[in-house]
Amino acid sequence: MQPKAYDPQQGYRYQILCRNQSYDGREWQHCDYAKDLTEKRYLTGEYSMAYGGGYEFKSILLPAKYWK
Repeated sequence: MQPKAYDPQQGYRYQILCRNQSYDGREWQHCDYAKDLTEKRYLTGEYSMAYGGGYEFKSILLPAKYWK
């Protein structure tokens, strides 16, 4: 099942989602937004360190109408 965007915000290209791998069937939860690919990579790396093992992260490219 593909995760869906939760309340997309104006000015962002990506929405970052997370979930805990230890729970079977756990749905993706909103984590943060990123304005560009560089920020998305940075934030994903920082959240991976902060949340620790067992969490995975995924990003959604928001529709172009939200980018600006």
